[in-house]
Amino acid sequence: MPAGVRIPRFVRWRRHPVLAGAAALLLAAGLVLGGIRAYGVLFPPELACGKGMTAAGRGPALACVGVNLESTPFTKDEPARMRELEKTIRAANDAVRGESAAVVLMLNLSPVADVDTLTHESLYHNIEGAVTAVWRANNTAAYGSRPGIKLYLANMGSRYGSWRQAVDSVGKHAASERIAAVVGLGQSTEETRRAAAAISKELHIPVIGSTVTGNSMNLDPDDPAKPIPDMFRVAPTNTHAVIAANQYAGTLSQAVTSLAVIADGVAGDDYTATLAAEAKARFQAPGRTVTTLPYTSPRELAADSGRRNYLIDQFNLMHANLCQAAPSAVYFAGRGRDLGAFVQTWVQGAPCGIDKLRIIAGDDASQAIRDEAVLDGIKSGRVEVAYTALASPQQWGEDCPGTDAKRNFDQFRSAFTGSPDPCTKQAPGTGRSGADPLRFDPAHLASGQAMLTHDATAAAISAVRRAGEGVRNPGQLTGILHQFYCAQMLPGASGWLSFGDDGNPVGKPLPIVQINADGTTNTVSLTWPSSAPNLSLPQRGGTGAPGC
Repeated sequence: MPAGVRIPRFVRWRRHPVLAGAAALLLAAGLVLGGIRAYGVLFPPELACGKGMTAAGRGPALACVGVNLESTPFTKDEPARMRELEKTIRAANDAVRGESAAVVLMLNLSPVADVDTLTHESLYHNIEGAVTAVWRANNTAAYGSRPGIKLYLANMGSRYGSWRQAVDSVGKHAASERIAAVVGLGQSTEETRRAAAAISKELHIPVIGSTVTGNSMNLDPDDPAKPIPDMFRVAPTNTHAVIAANQYAGTLSQAVTSLAVIADGVAGDDYTATLAAEAKARFQAPGRTVTTLPYTSPRELAADSGRRNYLIDQFNLMHANLCQAAPSAVYFAGRGRDLGAFVQTWVQGAPCGIDKLRIIAGDDASQAIRDEAVLDGIKSGRVEVAYTALASPQQWGEDCPGTDAKRNFDQFRSAFTGSPDPCTKQAPGTGRSGADPLRFDPAHLASGQAMLTHDATAAAISAVRRAGEGVRNPGQLTGILHQFYCAQMLPGASGWLSFGDDGNPVGKPLPIVQINADGTTNTVSLTWPSSAPNLSLPQRGGTGAPGC
């Protein structure tokens, strides 16, 4: 080639096809990366999720699901109260030094109005209960001293539809975050049951339900003859709730000679299914007529499509049959969020000779404490509403010093509110106190959910701190939890915690709570459907506690 003649650049690249291909790939990658960045700037994601979470759902159901490792928002327009709680959790986690273990509170943390049968208001109570248990663990001598405890929230999304992603996130971060237990779960649905089974079978991490009462919730969904081996719960089952309701019905001044069971037949809801089945059987009594009036709440319903109106149409058609049955009392075997539609239809329907309808409901009626339709119905004098609560702040009375069970509750209440113990006058933070007191609203104790979630979290913490190497091998905690009975009962806000072979609580009380027209509640009685009153640890040689 003559001197001074330059080979065109593209010809030189043709002599080196490997280099040419690599350059082309680099160029293409740069264009793609630049395009992605440019797209992200021009069209930002609708919802950015923090570490441990991914976006799921659409429209009002769009939310971050999984384990919230950085206490970031679950939804784009998250309520301010939820953000405050997330910040409280993050500050508490950041303060933990040295060896630590984590407890995950798993719930539907992004409920959609008029679709989900729970509200943010009820979620706050659950979160506050868990925060209180962790605060007590890290700042008092209530549950020993080591390791330090962190709390993470995990979201299963609206209607628990993203339970699989939440479980996978727990598995992904179990080792790095030293996740020792999962608590909460929320409502007794097929989705939460599958989540519990997956955590047990795949991750071998114990699960402790806080307000899970459906009879079948601790049975393997793929083989109902087998229990979920690592599942426990601190709330009594629906069987005990109906026994308690029947005991209460027997104390009413006007004898219950006829009773109507308002039974939700929706598929996939273990709470309503087992509650209705137990009610149909256990309210049978000599001289009493039991009538079942069925309805079906929506299994799938788009946001803002009118769940309440959907149910009002059914209850309106039920009205004539309810009048025909002329019951002395009604047992509402449905979700608490649907009780308002039933009450509204009854009060505004045609009179039929029943001056006042006495309604008894299951524990989910705590969701109806602030329901305007329920409160308006009570104000009208046409209905009175009582339900079997899982726990109540009034259940132990006000006397000082009171029973051991009351002293346990007083210590919890002091930590929850940041106020001195009402009997001992002791400040909430003793011994290793180093954090500011909590200042949760005592009105948030009314539903009992804070008490139950505190107890589930406290049980997990107690197992962690007794398990030694169980912090690294959470499967060992199951054996520890099974040892909590008789003289090893755990002190809980809702009563002494003692687990049976099946992981269900034994010897737990159920308070009967009446809803007042102003949204307050009164505990009218305390029932013990499965045992004699269990108020203290057994004395030497005693047999009063479950398992002794």
